[in-house]
Amino acid sequence: MIAVLTEVPRLYYLFARELKRKRLEFYSLTFRDRIPGKVRVVLTSEEEAARIDFPRVVAATEESVGIAVEKAHSLSQGLKEHYSELIIGIDPGEKPGLAVLGDGSVVHAAQLTSPEDVGSALRDIMHIYSCRRVRIKVGNGGGVYRQRLLRVLQDSFSFPIELVDEHATTPTLGRGDISREVRDIIAAVNIALKPGSRLEGRVEVRPTPGEIKNIQKHSRQRSGSITISRALAERVAKGELTMERAIELHQRGKSRR
Repeated sequence: MIAVLTEVPRLYYLFARELKRKRLEFYSLTFRDRIPGKVRVVLTSEEEAARIDFPRVVAATEESVGIAVEKAHSLSQGLKEHYSELIIGIDPGEKPGLAVLGDGSVVHAAQLTSPEDVGSALRDIMHIYSCRRVRIKVGNGGGVYRQRLLRVLQDSFSFPIELVDEHATTPTLGRGDISREVRDIIAAVNIALKPGSRLEGRVEVRPTPGEIKNIQKHSRQRSGSITISRALAERVAKGELTMERAIELHQRGKSRR
């Protein structure tokens, strides 16, 4: 069982919302309460952690609530708190799948909203989980999305990065029965488990002509009729603009003519 013990209203709300979303039972405690015997781990804020005399305390910020709840659940199920090695598996794409293996066991899994989100996601992971060694494995597909993701990893971290052949990592049976999010997460787990080759050299973000045309096609689908320019599509492909902003700039440019 998990207990939530914090006097920070916003953090309590976020903890409770995430625990309910995951359908996890929990106790709500105050600092005047005795911690029940059924409790295996306590969730709290970083500032309040030192006030709690309990063997397993997981401290979080508002930004790391999701990962903190996952760690608390793992600890409540008997998984370890410290790991010799964390392997980060990433299935690259517009919304990358992410999986974290601690000494071979999955301790965290999620779908990111963009390749650039990998930076904050990994910082939260490093903040919550302790380990002696980190390895990052990235699937070799994903085109420009993979390039963008690798650029963030190279800019933000010094961990070794391995490229992994994505063949047979994404489940194909029962595709109609599971969501794209779940398939991407399963692929990320499989990528973490496969051997890879060390990435050497600096990654440059260079969208192909086909990727740029595809973004222009998406702009028509998104707007109903507007095809953004090649220059704007290239900036969208590189992650410099959102599609909505590119459409807005295209319209503004036309109105000035």
